[in-house]
Amino acid sequence: MFFNLRAEMARKHINQLEIAVVLGISVKSVSNKMNGKSEFTRKEMFLIKKTFFPECSTDYLFYVDKEVYQKSLFV
Repeated sequence: MFFNLRAEMARKHINQLEIAVVLGISVKSVSNKMNGKSEFTRKEMFLIKKTFFPECSTDYLFYVDKEVYQKSLFV
């Protein structure tokens, strides 16, 4: 999930630990959120955008292709 967020993280060499530190949560929590096992709060999304990707829209960063997401639920 969050293919755009992952792509932007790769472009800027940002890892989940860096995001976890800014959000004040564990790396496992960030991983769970990025894999769709739990959800980012709106506050977390805006903080990630503001801190790491001010040039990107929140909608772009956290876009989820519903068709791909639904297929992943059945795997």
